[in-house]
Amino acid sequence: MTTKFPMTTRELYHSVGLSTSDITKIDDPTFVWVIATFAKRLGEPPAAFSDFGCALNLVKRVNAFVEGGVGLRPILKSSNKLKTDRYKRLVDVGLTPYMINFNINRNGIELVDDLGADLDELSVDKLMHNLNRIGGTASADLGDNLHGTFWAPNGHLAIKKARVFKAVLDSLKAKGQVDLV
Repeated sequence: MTTKFPMTTRELYHSVGLSTSDITKIDDPTFVWVIATFAKRLGEPPAAFSDFGCALNLVKRVNAFVEGGVGLRPILKSSNKLKTDRYKRLVDVGLTPYMINFNINRNGIELVDDLGADLDELSVDKLMHNLNRIGGTASADLGDNLHGTFWAPNGHLAIKKARVFKAVLDSLKAKGQVDLV
């Protein structure tokens, strides 16, 4: 019989990519904490938090399903380009950003084991704004490329929210207000 002991605080910090030098910045107010998948660590992070504990809570929740893991890193507050604490309230109430993929051609909805580059929840307005920005008119061929973030306490409820979103989108399509081929 093997007994597994819980991770020490230092082990937890190292598991989310923090170096010994990073750990010394935890209480330093000149830094904010950004999250990013380890695979995209050098890319633009999707979120920044002024509170280390809030950022760590989100990373621990997201690491339960993101393949390859998500880490934290400190950056100087003065060089941060993201809106700090944009998602703090959502994290504080226990929600997690789940990436959902809509397989339009197969009429399916599935959880994706990744963290989105944009943690804003998908909405019809956001979808239409993005289509207009990329040059689409009221009609666009999304095929299997429609995906977005849904904040929920668990993956099951995120899928339910995505189904409601899809029903609204289908209703708008039926009324001719949105044409997604």
